[in-house]
Amino acid sequence: MSDAKARLRAEMRSRRARLSPAAAASAGAAVSRRLEALPAVAGARRVAAYRAVRGEIPLDALLDGPRREAFTVPRVVGDDLEFVAWCEGQSFAPGSFGIPEPVDGEAVAFADHDAVLVPLTAFDGRCRRLGQGGGFYDRALASLPSGAATGRPAAIGVAYSFQQVARVPEDRWDVPLDAVATDAGIVIADRGLLA
Repeated sequence: MSDAKARLRAEMRSRRARLSPAAAASAGAAVSRRLEALPAVAGARRVAAYRAVRGEIPLDALLDGPRREAFTVPRVVGDDLEFVAWCEGQSFAPGSFGIPEPVDGEAVAFADHDAVLVPLTAFDGRCRRLGQGGGFYDRALASLPSGAATGRPAAIGVAYSFQQVARVPEDRWDVPLDAVATDAGIVIADRGLLA
């Protein structure tokens, strides 16, 4: 599986890299509008988001919007992600992999989120996700109880519509998403929390 994943990651990263800043910003605005209208995000008390890097869909419109206090952003601590409350004027510094991470701020337990917005390199119609390869989000999601009755956060991928493929190669440790929001619409998994 790793060769197939590596090829697909390389292809999608290349396609993202060819996007103009204007095209990325337009897609980010469209995805942000879709997410704001999605009940799992609109009604959430706390949402784990991310700062876009390497051509990922930017979530600036969400993070800088009227509900900014509802969001957290990740920083890497060892092999895990820690989510820090987002606030205006927050200081960031390059962290693991050169990703801007919050320097300070209140950490929020992952289980205390109502929704998690997950970056990805590719996805399929069943909302299986191909990440960057570090396994950070898979480990975080796997640490939560499964099923709607447990109150686990809804896991929502964020992608350009061209990142959808017929089938994402998967390994036993890969955790599928409940939905994926793109610039063209929202794909909802038939067995996820949002179905």
